[in-house]
Amino acid sequence: MTVTADTTRLQAVSIVSALRANNGSLSSLLVPYRKQNLPEQQALLQAICFGVCRHYEQLLYLSTQFLKKPLRKKDEDISCLMLIGIYQLLYMNMPDYAVVNECVESCRKLKKNWAKNLLNAVLRSVQREGQELLDSAQSEPSIHYSHPQWLIRQLAADWPEDYLQILEANNIQGPMTLRVNQLLTSRQDYLQVLASKSISAHPGVICDSAVILEQACDVNALHGFSAGLVSVQDEASQVAAQILQVRNSDRVLDACAAPGGKSCAILEYAPEAQLLALDNSQSRLDKVRENLQRIGLRAELLCADLLHQAGQWRRQELFFDRILLDVPCSATGVIRRHPDIKLLRQPDDIEKLKVLQQAMLLECWPLLKPGGKLLYTSCSLLQAENNQQIQAFLHNTPDAAELDINLAWGHKLNHGRQLFPSPGAHDGFYYALLQKC
Repeated sequence: MTVTADTTRLQAVSIVSALRANNGSLSSLLVPYRKQNLPEQQALLQAICFGVCRHYEQLLYLSTQFLKKPLRKKDEDISCLMLIGIYQLLYMNMPDYAVVNECVESCRKLKKNWAKNLLNAVLRSVQREGQELLDSAQSEPSIHYSHPQWLIRQLAADWPEDYLQILEANNIQGPMTLRVNQLLTSRQDYLQVLASKSISAHPGVICDSAVILEQACDVNALHGFSAGLVSVQDEASQVAAQILQVRNSDRVLDACAAPGGKSCAILEYAPEAQLLALDNSQSRLDKVRENLQRIGLRAELLCADLLHQAGQWRRQELFFDRILLDVPCSATGVIRRHPDIKLLRQPDDIEKLKVLQQAMLLECWPLLKPGGKLLYTSCSLLQAENNQQIQAFLHNTPDAAELDINLAWGHKLNHGRQLFPSPGAHDGFYYALLQKC
């Protein structure tokens, strides 16, 4: 099959339509096209889909300004094609006439010739008036920052002095960050290797294993990647191993391990530790295995549901010195890497996630040895999932005490420490370190 720009646009229509119906994520929906697309075509498809998600509220606003009435549900493909065309006009370096003509031609491929004149009119109106309309809507945060209103309200309530900075950072693509395997090389030596290959990079600020690339590149172009010298992992995620301070003599549980970045970072920190990596997805656990094999370190891998497995471990009297609990969450701290969160996450998801997070924390706690440490982490920015969870847990758990995270970064809260996403640096992340009395 010959893949053309028109084919790529139609693939994007299919993906955006699925996202709007909550039938998958960008990560999962892009996978099937990798085999049939050439690398440059897959890159274009990814750029279109990520861009539409990143600027979705703006694109939706503009499309409604130039439609006399909403399109019918059965014409969802035309709605998505319109959003893609508007995104390409405003944000992609393509000639306007080419965008308009190719989008109109795509109507024929979708067997909806009736929509050609409509799409042509809307796109040409955006071409003439779109930026002026966006400028006049700057007082509307959901349009100006292109975030759903419910999320803006919650961030403003949680972080009244910081939420606008968070919204801006969410719309800037995060950098490619490496974790240097300090069992094999030093960060300074690896930075020198990168410089010798004309790859611009600088050290991270909050974690001594982090290297931030000025521009993303193919991992296969990185010196020593296949030999485990470096791995791709955001600095905020890397620092979890530094906070947990695993010793070589420790038995460690990574309770939600996939895709394995934190497990690998822990073992690079303490290579002789007995680490058990648990996840409820075998395909994702296979990624953990691949990452461990690449860096040349070992762990026990188990595919199981923590809420069911924990009881069995208690009966077997299997206990741990250290537990890393990176809970499922709203992922509002990594929107810049996963902009489809803006479409997929809904307000009522938060309450369901809170219940799951608290259940996982309650199941993990009895598995911790006296004197042992549990690090609760999430890539959420919402206090309901973070310090409020820890506050409730500490109130109801007499043998739990919070330990200070004595590091000079982020925002110290009444419980735990919060990082906000930072342009050119780390993602948003939360950490709370607990010890069993």
